[in-house]
Amino acid sequence: MSRSPEPLTFSELSRTRGRRRATNGRRRVQRGVWVPNDSRESVALQLEALTVVRPDAVATGWTAAAFHGHPWPPPDPALEVATGSRRVRRPRVLSRQFTIPESQYEEFLGPHGHPIHVATLDRALFDLARYLPRDQAVVALDGAGRLGIDARASVPAMADRNPEASRRATALRHAALCAPLSESPMETRLRLFAHDLGFDHLVVQYRVPGTPYRLDLADPARRIAIEYDGEHHGFSDQHTRDVERRNRLAALGWTVIVVTKRQLFRTPAELATQITLAFRDRA
Repeated sequence: MSRSPEPLTFSELSRTRGRRRATNGRRRVQRGVWVPNDSRESVALQLEALTVVRPDAVATGWTAAAFHGHPWPPPDPALEVATGSRRVRRPRVLSRQFTIPESQYEEFLGPHGHPIHVATLDRALFDLARYLPRDQAVVALDGAGRLGIDARASVPAMADRNPEASRRATALRHAALCAPLSESPMETRLRLFAHDLGFDHLVVQYRVPGTPYRLDLADPARRIAIEYDGEHHGFSDQHTRDVERRNRLAALGWTVIVVTKRQLFRTPAELATQITLAFRDRA
């Protein structure tokens, strides 16, 4: 079965349809690259269109992680690709000037049958750990735990396989902060907040003995828990269950500090004081 010629460049369309009719019934997905209007938008389509003009491009970072099913990609990220020594200057393309070895990427077929190259998940995580700011990097690494990847081991292993890669030390620092049991990006950010206050001993997703409850972050010896409440906790049924749960934990001697997104981002000094005093009282 022959491969579809799509996507096509404008020059290819012009040769067969003439310049005036070249893009009729088509839309542009990359500068100079067009697909039929009914082509479904996806990361794979964007990558396929880019590889028409840059066949050496290898998706990495968030693009590759999302392709492999990472549960917490940022909304509408740029197309992140490794392009060797030549930078790609295109809108919505983040060009990384390094080469990914063949053993560290996989070949797939794009929506129209063109081959696309995507970094393996462990390689994508290594690049995210190298280039993202700390909190964003650790969120990416923690989220891989939902796919069965422990970035605390996979990132150092990938660093060993790439001794010439830049920012390896940064990647290793970020991997050391990883907790693959984290269940949400905000839980990870809350854990890093507590870590920066000096509370780096907290247990992630601690199961309270004799109960069905798990705590986001816990100091079992002091019976102090820190939990993040997302928007769904405001719904009436969930709120009722939360109240009952916290009352039962209080009866067992637990102090539960409930944190919201607003507290974490808008009143961090107040939150820091609340957490610090709770630990001081239980010292």
